[in-house]
Amino acid sequence: MILYVKDFTKFPGARYRDLGPHSGEEFRDDKLIPAIRDKGPSLIINLDGVFGYGSSFLEEIFGGCVRKGIDDDVMLSIIKNIVSEDDPDLIDEIKEYVNDAISAK
Repeated sequence: MILYVKDFTKFPGARYRDLGPHSGEEFRDDKLIPAIRDKGPSLIINLDGVFGYGSSFLEEIFGGCVRKGIDDDVMLSIIKNIVSEDDPDLIDEIKEYVNDAISAK
């Protein structure tokens, strides 16, 4: 299964729902975590096709999954399956967020 962020929004918002539409919290809780529970570590996340990402949006999605109880090994597998042709540096940024969240536990 491929989860496309662009199907959620072309304009990713802030970290939290109460800060506006299309937040990282909303994507994580409504789209990403259900997809992880359905597909597990075989899930592919495609970041292409949107108009930029704020660091708080990405940290809340990926680091937030760790804080919400998604298994560390599952998250480490998922970040190996991230696709970002538009901005490949995002993948390294996301790896840092996941590793930081794991270390903070």
